[in-house]
This record gives sequence, structure tokens and C-alpha cells, in this order.
Amino acid sequence: MGVNPIVILGSVLYFAVIFYIGWYSRKASMDSSDFYVAGRKVGPIVNGSALAATYFSPASFLGLPAFIFILGYPFWWALVGIIGGMPIATLLTAAPLRKYAPTSFTDYYADRYDTKWLRLVAGIPTLIGGLAYVILSIVGTALFLLAILKIPFNVSVVLASVVIFAYIYFGGMVATTISTAFQGVAMTVAALLAAGYVIFNFGGLNGLTDAVLANSGNFFNMPYVSETASHPIMATWTGVVGFFFVWHFGFSAMPYTVVRFFTTQDIKSARRSVFWAVTIGGAMYCGLVIIGTGARVLIETLHPLMQTEGITDAMGVLKHMKTAYGVAGASVTDYSMIAAVEGLKSPFLLSVLAAGGLAIAMATAAGWTMVLNVLLGRDLVGKVFGSRWPENKPVQATRVMTILIVFVSMCFAFNPPALVLDISGAAFIVILCSVGPPLILGIWWARSTTTAAIANILVMTILSTGSWMYAQYKLGSYHWFFLSDPANKISTPHQFYWVFVGFIFFIVVSLMTKPCKEEVIQKYSLDIRPEQ
Repeated sequence: MGVNPIVILGSVLYFAVIFYIGWYSRKASMDSSDFYVAGRKVGPIVNGSALAATYFSPASFLGLPAFIFILGYPFWWALVGIIGGMPIATLLTAAPLRKYAPTSFTDYYADRYDTKWLRLVAGIPTLIGGLAYVILSIVGTALFLLAILKIPFNVSVVLASVVIFAYIYFGGMVATTISTAFQGVAMTVAALLAAGYVIFNFGGLNGLTDAVLANSGNFFNMPYVSETASHPIMATWTGVVGFFFVWHFGFSAMPYTVVRFFTTQDIKSARRSVFWAVTIGGAMYCGLVIIGTGARVLIETLHPLMQTEGITDAMGVLKHMKTAYGVAGASVTDYSMIAAVEGLKSPFLLSVLAAGGLAIAMATAAGWTMVLNVLLGRDLVGKVFGSRWPENKPVQATRVMTILIVFVSMCFAFNPPALVLDISGAAFIVILCSVGPPLILGIWWARSTTTAAIANILVMTILSTGSWMYAQYKLGSYHWFFLSDPANKISTPHQFYWVFVGFIFFIVVSLMTKPCKEEVIQKYSLDIRPEQ
């Protein structure tokens, strides 16, 4: 299928806005405070939109509709867990960390646990997960450019990397915040417009429900693969325990959302930022749920590839797209969102979807790149290893790190190691189970110890990363609390149990080891808690 000029125009306009933001913001990022934390001047609406766009990665835009497409209704728990977790973040980390007002994600670990080496230790899972997120964002951007604009995948990877590099290089956190806020609005508008088209196509929500049930009778049952119902225990764990509770903590402890709390004007703005993140992100997720719910029936009734080249069902359409585009690491389900919208045959909607998909991918990449370049330059090279280069020339140092991070991520993106949601799930769990307990419990539990923090980060990083690699490369599919369809190479990679193990492990080791100094606990735990 050719590319409609309207779709091309929409994508060009999107990139033009992003480049302009980066160029416009260059004069506002001349010192370290501006470059690292946007001068702590960001208002709640802008920061809230940036929070939503940063947290809801391509795994959301591509992955959530895909897994509703595969697993049916219970994957809606993902929406409930993520949105429900945002207000909790205002209590757990948003208000305390803004009161403490650090510059970097690792500042808290070094200060609370009274050793500079925790910058290095906490930096290990942050670097692993951060690079994974930048890679998946570049891949997500490239998949949109490939599927919608028909730009070759390798060219799309380079283009995505250049755009990410340009506006971070020139504008730092100022450009990243403004562009990400714009992207938060763009992705929400895209999701809501697409959802509106879906509802209208079926004559309302009742019509959509009837069409879905007629096409897939098990949709509202427990999670299933290939129309076969799964065991209720697996369903309960995956939907309720996994998605609901674990993602509650995700928003509170992920580095690329935590650093957003540092950029606000004050504690009140940090709290209000979360409200706007819930509003903007919740609207987007409602749209994605509707699209995912109708995806299969939309593809099978309206997609132009149906009944051609021997294609008789939605999975056949997706397999054809994967084969045609030839992206080795992508899953067939990475194309379900695009295929569903293509079925509506609206160039305008496809143009909006392209802008929204590009927006969310670029926002996540930019957010994580800023986290990593501050980690590598200011924290590790400067604070840990004693170089004065990041202190004397902070903007230059972070720009060099940006070049390194984007280049390495681009190299991996040419041959992605797994499907978009696989990468996101693995990175999410590695980070959350390792650095999450020392961060959250360090604020709210005075008994948290330095030994426990170091042990938890190292042990949980090894266990969570190792289990994912074993499942991915040794077993070939996921077992034990995972849903998989070996025939189509589809799986859910979220190893939720490591988060619970991480919190328990941290508590046990803390109780067995020497407490931190009283003055440290007072300053970095008791004093930064929000007033009751």
C-alpha cells in the first residue's frame, strides 16, 4: 500500500515541532541547573504531561492494544494498575523527593545510605534498564516510520536516533520537558481520536461489544491464548496481583519519572503534576483499551489484506506485515495497533496515529537519555571517580554522554533483541525490584540499612536479568506465571514476583545488619517526609 500525502504531512509537521523546541530551548540550558533539572521552574500542567508521556512508553502504545488483542479483557488490569499507581506516587516519592530536591536519581542513594559507591551500585540496573528503554523507543519509532510511512527500518532507526540526539544535545532538560509535554498531548489526542473512530465504526460501545463477542467468544473470560482459557490462578496473578500492585510501585520508583519530580517549582507543583499525569495518561489509556478491544474484529472485517494472499484472519495479517517489513526482533503483535487503524481507511487518522506513536516513543527515549547522561557524566565520572570535567563543563559532559548513549542504543536497535513489550517488561522489572525497595523504604522505614541497599541492588539485578535471559534464550518461551503462545512466538515477559522478592529481601537484610547513622536517618528519611 502506498503512503497518503496527508500522513506524510502530519509526520513532517511533528518532526518540525520537535526540532524547533530543541533549537528554541538551547539558550535556556547554559548552566548545569537548567540542563539537569530545567532550573526547577516547570509548572504542574507541563510537568504532568511530560510525566505521562515519559512513563507510557512504546510498550503502552504498541504493546497494550497488542496484548488486549491476544489475551482479551483481563489485560485491562494494566490500565487500572498504572493509573491507580500515580496518586500513590505523590505520597511515596513525589513530595519527599521534591522536598529533598536532588539533582540526579542516584543522589538519594548516596546521601541516605551514606556512601558515594551507591551511586555506582544503583547505576548498574539503571544503566541496564535505561539502555533497554532507549533501544525500545528507537525501535518503536522506527516501526511506526516503517509501517506508516514505508521508510526502510534501518533508515528509520537512524532518523529516530538523530532527532532524539538533536533536541537533547541542544536543549537538555528544558527541551526534553517542553517537547515531552507536547508529546504527551499528541499521544493522548491520537489515542482518543482513534478510539472515537472505532466506536463510531461499530455504532457505539454496545455495537463494539457485540462485534467483539461474535468474533472472539472468550474475550471476557480469564486470559487466554489461541482461544483456550488459562487457569484462574494464572489469570488472577497476572491481572490483579501482577499488573495492579506492581505497576503501583512503578510510577513511584522508575528513574525517568522520579527525576520529573526534581524539575517542579515546589512540593505543591510536584503533587499537582501527578494529577495532570493521571488526567492525560488516563485519557490515553482509555483510548488504547478501546482500540485493543476492537483490534481483532477491525482487522478481520476491514483490513485491505484480508482474503488476499491466502490471509484469512487477523494473525495472518500481522504475520504478513512482519514478513514484509523484515524486522527480525519484532513480534507480529507489534503491528496490531497500526493494522487496526489501517482497517478504518482514514488517512487523517493514520496521520494522527503516526504523530502520537512517534511522540510517545521519542518522549521515553529522551527522558531516559537525560537520566543516563547525568548518571554517566555527573554521577559516575564526577562524583564517584573524582573527575572535575562534569563539574567544570557540565553541559559539554552531558552532551558527550548523550552522543555515546544514543549511538550505542542505535547500534542495538538495528537488530532488536526482542519484541517491544518484552524489552519494556524486562527493563521495568530489573529496575523496580533492585532500586525500588531502597528508594521507597529508605524514605518511609528508618531501619533501612546501607548493607541491605547494596545487597538488594546487586542480587536482584542478577536474579531478574538472569531469569529473563534464561526464559528468552534457553526456554524459548515463558513459563511459571507467564502466558505464552509458542506457535506465534507470543509471550508476556513481566516477571512480577521479583518485585515482591526484592522488598522482602531488603527488609530481611536490613533487620540483620547495622542501621545507618542517626543524623543521616533524620536528614534523609524523617525530615523529607511530607507534613501530615
